[in-house]
Amino acid sequence: MSGPRPPKRSRANTDGDFESTSTRVKAKGVMLQEPLQITSSAHENLVRWKHERIMYEEAVKNRCAETRESFASVRRPVLKSIKMRLLKSFAEFELRIPLEGMTEEKLVNAIDNISSSVSNDTIPDVMEIMASNPKTDLSQNDVTARILGVL
Repeated sequence: MSGPRPPKRSRANTDGDFESTSTRVKAKGVMLQEPLQITSSAHENLVRWKHERIMYEEAVKNRCAETRESFASVRRPVLKSIKMRLLKSFAEFELRIPLEGMTEEKLVNAIDNISSSVSNDTIPDVMEIMASNPKTDLSQNDVTARILGVL
């Protein structure tokens, strides 16, 4: 016979992989997905992260209700969900505070401000665009690309 056989797929091992590299945390028999990492300060990434973070915290609350663990002991802090290099540049350039002064509350408030205000700051002046008599490329099939070509 050749080498060890992989374990059979079961409810505990639904991935079917022999050596799992999953990003899940297991405590007291309940699997919990790791929160999404903040990898960029771009608006769309922060909006996606915020949505995923809400889903993650709901899962943590559900798990804590089942296992009677404290929410603070299971929940991964927001400061651990961002790469240190990005956190440092975000603190220095965006918030203009030293890295040591960065708290979870300040980071979450800054993310909320960015995700709620960026779209309002980037909406173009439609009247100005229309006054310049833009030409639309009707041969373009993709409507989004056609609109972006005008802008």
